[in-house]
Amino acid sequence: MKRLDIVLAVILSVMMLIAVSCTKTASPSALSTISQSPATNTPTSIPPMDATPGTPGAANDDIVYPPGGFTYRSNVHQQGQPDWPPVPQNEITLATTSSTIDIQYREYIETKAGETRNNIIFLNGRSAPDILDPLQINYVAVGLPDGISIQKDQQMYGGIGGQDKKSARIVLKIFIASQVKPGEYPFSIHLEYDGKEIGSIPCTVKVLE
Repeated sequence: MKRLDIVLAVILSVMMLIAVSCTKTASPSALSTISQSPATNTPTSIPPMDATPGTPGAANDDIVYPPGGFTYRSNVHQQGQPDWPPVPQNEITLATTSSTIDIQYREYIETKAGETRNNIIFLNGRSAPDILDPLQINYVAVGLPDGISIQKDQQMYGGIGGQDKKSARIVLKIFIASQVKPGEYPFSIHLEYDGKEIGSIPCTVKVLE
């Protein structure tokens, strides 16, 4: 009888060790709050707004500063100058507690390792009375892979010169480390306001060879 008790005790001990081991190795989805960069609303040192395609150090998704407020370089058209390739953007509608908000952003981004890309969130909250201040929306990256990080660089109200207080544009800077291997890296960005989740938008970064 004692031998049976010893055998049972050993079996229980082994089962407990297996359970603890499984608990330690479980890996939850990566969750990272997208924080404000220290240099908020400070233009980055990039080639001037009138730089043409092929200018060293310039890209179509550079953030430039025309009179109406910041935007992509490709959105600025100057007479007598060739246009930059457009920045592809998607539109999505998210439901709030009272209505909806419309969002335009880059869902799919192609880049090389070691580069930084910009993703402007154009947010329209005019039909959502519960969103009193769209600049107070928080952004949380879920499932962000190792080697890719996101930082909120700057933001302003929408409209010409930021006059529309029910819409906003937010620059998210996406940093791709030099060691990230070629491939597609999907994740999502969750939007939260006043402690409640509004919804999420899917994103994919494709690192080129």
